[in-house]
Amino acid sequence: MHIRNLDKPSLSTGHRWGYLLAIASFLYILLSLAIYAFPSLQEWQGLAFAPIRRAAMVTPPFADLAMLTHSARCEGSLEDLFGGLVNCDPYRRLFTYPPMALWMFSTLGLSVDSLGWLGLLLGLATALLTAGFFFTLIPSALVAGLLLSLAYLSLPFQLALERGNNDLIVFLLLALLAQAIAGEKPRSAAAGLAFLAVATKILPLFGIIATHWLQPGVGFGKGPPTRNLHWALLGGVAGLSLVLPWIGLILKNSPRPAGDLFSHGLIAGLAFSGSTVARLQSCGWLAMKLTFLGAGAVGAWRQGMPQHMRSFLARGVARVDSRLIAVTYCLFTATWIGTYLFTRSFDYKFMFLVPALGVSGALLCQGSGAGGRRGWITLVLVPILCIWLIPYLSISFALPLGQPLELVNDTVLVPLLAGALATGLLGCRS
Repeated sequence: MHIRNLDKPSLSTGHRWGYLLAIASFLYILLSLAIYAFPSLQEWQGLAFAPIRRAAMVTPPFADLAMLTHSARCEGSLEDLFGGLVNCDPYRRLFTYPPMALWMFSTLGLSVDSLGWLGLLLGLATALLTAGFFFTLIPSALVAGLLLSLAYLSLPFQLALERGNNDLIVFLLLALLAQAIAGEKPRSAAAGLAFLAVATKILPLFGIIATHWLQPGVGFGKGPPTRNLHWALLGGVAGLSLVLPWIGLILKNSPRPAGDLFSHGLIAGLAFSGSTVARLQSCGWLAMKLTFLGAGAVGAWRQGMPQHMRSFLARGVARVDSRLIAVTYCLFTATWIGTYLFTRSFDYKFMFLVPALGVSGALLCQGSGAGGRRGWITLVLVPILCIWLIPYLSISFALPLGQPLELVNDTVLVPLLAGALATGLLGCRS
């Protein structure tokens, strides 16, 4: 009895600290978004997204969202907009979004005056959805609060919210799509959401195809979600057909991330033209990335990550439907893996690893009998946190660590993580 009385305050204290961490970090996000959204708070500008102030684009706020709100009322055809004959972007950037994103904003009547409250709404919706996912999935409030705080303060999360990037819209659409696929929602909901997600930004097609192939959660719910998966794939392909006519102009206008602290990708930073020495050097860097990619995949297999993911889903998680966890994890993680393997992407795309971070936290909280935790911690949890947080050493404190950090992140940690996650996805298939 005496031991139990000692344990109770400790457990209560842990839960209390978890909620305090979550509330404090959420208030920081709320304050930063509000300062951007309301002109009357502009005098507090220095407090908004403080750790990344050196990388912020503050005039106007929500810079990437501004491209859509300002272009939604831009006079001219799509050809003129993509060709730069008309340009309503406040930063004078060439238009880079698929037409569906522009049509949605035009249809909803969104314009320059909508920028502040829309950026606030998208940022809050993403932050609250992430918080709900963590605290519902992870049994320990302390672990959930700690990981949520680290996610909120991470470079990718803050960059996406600070710029109001279009990935926030895709993030929310994928969350709704996971609900439509895993639940007993009408087939039209799965098809429509997949169509919007892919037509808004083509990248979710990677996640939809992988989810359709893996059939995640079969046997973990009332029945297989096969029918809705078929319709989601059809919707995604239909969305792709809407983007394809414009894909050349979109790629031409889009900036080419170099693979520095703000971007990543298997081919980022590689130049296969120029001198023979430059080509050989690029081939060497690619070989190193592929080596660590393979090491991550093999290490995850040897650590039994797919089996333990399958066991985790089969046991069921309190308050969460196992099939929904499997579909969500598969959709988001495969979307990020696809962007890493086939594109050069800015670091906002790391937001799609939020479910992977949540699942790793849930596995971390399992009892000592749960083998495979070591693989999830060393190959997923630690690389994600290092990739998300280490760049602050260079950005926030102006330390000359850009190239060493870029070398570690881009050549070692990111490909290692991609390989481990690709192998871990196999655990979603029962």
